[in-house]
Amino acid sequence: MKGAIVENRGNEALKAFLKLLLEKKVVSAVVVAHPTPSGDSYPYVLTSDPEVVEASCPISPVVTQQGARVVSRLTKKGAMRKSTAVVLRPCEVRGVIELAKIKQVNLENLLIIGYDCSGVYPLTSFTEGDQQELQAEHEKGYNDLSFNSPRAACQICLHPVASSAHIEFGVLGAPEGKSLVVPKNEKVCKALEEAGLSFEVELTEREEAVAKAKEERKAARDSLFAEFAPTVEGTENLMKTLAACINCRNCMRVCPICFCRECFFQSDAVKTDPENYLSRAERKGGLRFLPDTLLFHLGRMNHMATSCLACGACEDACPAMVPVGRMFALAAEKVQGVFEYTPGASLDDPLPYLEYQEEEFHQWEKPYEEHIE
Repeated sequence: MKGAIVENRGNEALKAFLKLLLEKKVVSAVVVAHPTPSGDSYPYVLTSDPEVVEASCPISPVVTQQGARVVSRLTKKGAMRKSTAVVLRPCEVRGVIELAKIKQVNLENLLIIGYDCSGVYPLTSFTEGDQQELQAEHEKGYNDLSFNSPRAACQICLHPVASSAHIEFGVLGAPEGKSLVVPKNEKVCKALEEAGLSFEVELTEREEAVAKAKEERKAARDSLFAEFAPTVEGTENLMKTLAACINCRNCMRVCPICFCRECFFQSDAVKTDPENYLSRAERKGGLRFLPDTLLFHLGRMNHMATSCLACGACEDACPAMVPVGRMFALAAEKVQGVFEYTPGASLDDPLPYLEYQEEEFHQWEKPYEEHIE
């Protein structure tokens, strides 16, 4: 596969590309991040109006909605009636692919466009700062590849490129001041050629730039985890880390991978009578309210560690500033490493908990005598 060069970088380049798709009727509508009038939030909008696209901000400086959840909300009950382009970050693209595997997203009539991502600002620092200035800094940093995200999830992200999207739209390996459009299948390539793009650019420089970016992210991730892991390993350390948790469960509500129709932690199973609370308080000498904080986080981790995207939406949503995103990312790295699984990398990769291999996990086998000691 080869790429096509388009003018400009960042938001201007992407908006021009989206308007081209609408004009040439490659798609009938687009889903794209759009600033609110106050400029401190960037929700996704669904539109077919080029003027709305022109006012949008596809590469927003913060994550105010996890895009995979938006796509799930749009398509969980059925496919989009008209062809629709969706512009997402790499972690959001992987979330869409992962949710499609568990029937929470319908990909029919969707054109997933993923852009190279250098990260965003943490929500708190963005909302408390000068939004216009930060937006301008983010845009400039994206365009000249100088933006270094202060957000922990972005610093340790190993996937700066949306390789599982239908179209990669990026700056890595592109000529200065320009962007690369890389279609990922022949059908998309043909549609874009009919819209006027010419795919003649070899991707060697892009592949080298992507490999370098991933190598740098890997070094940063290893360093952060080496420092962070000792603070959460073991029950006592984990309880200290979660001490500030107020059990609001915002982390669950914003997570794209939490999709259960009925959550155990919101069911009657966790509701109990006063006598139960009294007996537990007497046994322990006191009972924290709301109870079962550790159980909630461990239960959620058990459900979604294989599919965690390490997108950081959970940590952004925590009002108590608990490092829950780093905690889940650390656990997910270990679990996904065991299964040699990268969530959202490909629709063809089976979910680990749905695939049984006869020959696996022999490294944990013990002689029978050791099991019965």
